Amino acid sequence: MPDLDLGVASDWTEGDPNGRVALRQNQRYPDEPRKKDVLVGSPNSIELSVNTNFSNTQEADKIFFTTHHGTEKKIIAILDSNGDLYLAGRVIQEAGDLTYGD
Repeated sequence: MPDLDLGVASDWTEGDPNGRVALRQNQRYPDEPRKKDVLVGSPNSIELSVNTNFSNTQEADKIFFTTHHGTEKKIIAILDSNGDLYLAGRVIQEAGDLTYGD
């Protein structure tokens, strides 16, 4: 199945400016072609990847929050089916300016 291209989502001139929904090979089971992840991507924000492994116990279902730092893809958080949230880095409690923009 090809990516579902949602159209231009950014005016950036580098990389892919479009938002996309795609199927990607499951990273836990890379050699099993029937195990795929649903990927929702945007050029300037977090990628949301949902592990759908058809488990009836849901113990392996996780939502991965990833981003790109330069050319390297990094996992910044994982939310598992128990509701546990694992964060890379640290939690900053100072409110600061949490608005979009420059």
